[in-house]
Amino acid sequence: MNRALVALTLALTLATSIATAKTYPYDPAIVTLQGTLLSGDGTTPDGKKLKFPAIRLTEPISVPEDEPRDWPAEKGVVLLHMALDDKNMATFKRLKGKSVKVTGKLFHSDNGNHQTDVLIFPVSSTPAK
Repeated sequence: MNRALVALTLALTLATSIATAKTYPYDPAIVTLQGTLLSGDGTTPDGKKLKFPAIRLTEPISVPEDEPRDWPAEKGVVLLHMALDDKNMATFKRLKGKSVKVTGKLFHSDNGNHQTDVLIFPVSSTPAK
């Protein structure tokens, strides 16, 4: 298969997955998402490199606009920065690299320390079955 055909196939596959992405609301709703825990590559507001706790979702999601808080809609979300307290950081470290189900609240980035447009504050993370 030539490169142009491969590129077209990949582009159509991505477009289809974004178009059919399941929609989840922002906080206060509690959502459960599946993916793999990893350390993402990011930067601080002053440009220094850093690693941040993240989940790479199995399937892309969409999040509708939240007018009261002026949070924009996001489509094709596959990587979420995880806002972790001490308990959830311990769980993240234990399950990093594994397929998990994360239950929590979605919120939109609002400062330079947030590494993705949509973040999740987990209530729990458990191994996926």
